[in-house]
Amino acid sequence: MKTSIREKVLILIGVTWIVGGAVAFLPVRNFLLYQLGPISPRHRELVLIVMGSVVFILVCWGLTTITYRRTDLVANLNLLLVSIVIMSPLLMEITLRTGIAIGHPKFRTPGLYANVLSDDDYYKLRIVWGLDNIDKEMAESADLNEFQRSSSGLAYDPILGWAYKRTPQNPLGVIADTPYVLEATEGSVLFYGDSFVGAGKLMADKIPQQLQSLLPGKTVYNFGVPGYGLDQIYLRFKQSQDHFKKPVVIIGILTVDLDRCIMKNRSRPKPYFLIKENELVLSGVPVETNNDSYLKKNPIGITSYFGAALVQFAEYLETGGNLMDSEHRRGEIERVSKSLIEGIVQEANDSSLDLRFVIFVPTSGGGWRKAFLIREIERWGIPYLDTEPVLIESMAKPKPGDFASLYYEESGHHNKLANGIIAKAIAEHFFKHPRQ
Repeated sequence: MKTSIREKVLILIGVTWIVGGAVAFLPVRNFLLYQLGPISPRHRELVLIVMGSVVFILVCWGLTTITYRRTDLVANLNLLLVSIVIMSPLLMEITLRTGIAIGHPKFRTPGLYANVLSDDDYYKLRIVWGLDNIDKEMAESADLNEFQRSSSGLAYDPILGWAYKRTPQNPLGVIADTPYVLEATEGSVLFYGDSFVGAGKLMADKIPQQLQSLLPGKTVYNFGVPGYGLDQIYLRFKQSQDHFKKPVVIIGILTVDLDRCIMKNRSRPKPYFLIKENELVLSGVPVETNNDSYLKKNPIGITSYFGAALVQFAEYLETGGNLMDSEHRRGEIERVSKSLIEGIVQEANDSSLDLRFVIFVPTSGGGWRKAFLIREIERWGIPYLDTEPVLIESMAKPKPGDFASLYYEESGHHNKLANGIIAKAIAEHFFKHPRQ
């Protein structure tokens, strides 16, 4: 008997149900578990049961469609199901927006709709959904003395976005444990960076503070500020280096600081650079004083939450769930970062400064960002220290997962041990401090 066009279409639909169900199972399951985060074994088992049931139903329905393709009931049911599938984007959009509106935490997950590393919308969503409390930062230990607490609070800065408070006892707004007087004396080491430079549960745990103990006769200033991108590190360096006479300047760069330099908001407004006619142009200054006024002028750019979720799902599949492998906006990131590194080098050369770089990596490693950083730093012939092999070498018999043991699990920053290893490596590498 000759196969009609309707039967051919139903065979194609049946095969689609079978293949679609079988192929989509693993990536959809992994994505769901990734977004749900740490869940109990019982809930994880429930996800697998539900996903397995859906696949089983789809495969069975596909076989049924092929087998009974000549019956009107099967044809009509497939017509209905195909119509639902076609309408599903609209239904999903309604579902997501309803979940967001009622405040369900699983729907109010910014990572579902935006890239945490380089999308402003990720942080705008956190602000709008009340997921950030940006005024409770840097009280890292109850053991901080009064001066340490006064130097640990972040304040609005019209150029930098945010910075540690400057006071008569702490005129530079650095991370310190005692008051100091700013003098243009030689023998200073200026250590700039983000929270990887400033991190440590106790003041003595931090890298610059541990480096200070290894360099008698020198004064190490901790210019680390949490959340900074390479652009803010560059601005802070330009603002403060001329207070010193012939200092050694160490620029600490976490690989994802490159992503941050193309962002205009990271839980609060920040400065950023544009490149016009091959020149860096500082923009977004003076920085907005609060998020409400900023968001009125710069609203969330997501028009379809379902579409945004699909983009994140595609990126998840591309990176295997490791966003550090993401190349989202890579061209823009490299273009701006390249100019910023050039700006840092030129500023150091113009002021005859002894410049050094230290590269930090997250637990997942440096990836293409570290390779880019090394390439650009070597292009200028500036000495640098890559902390990743230093930390790996410090482990006597490294095993899979050991690298993560050098980081605090709750924050992802180096722990006291790792900070000490890095401080010693800096002393040996840049200051010829003898190994102990």
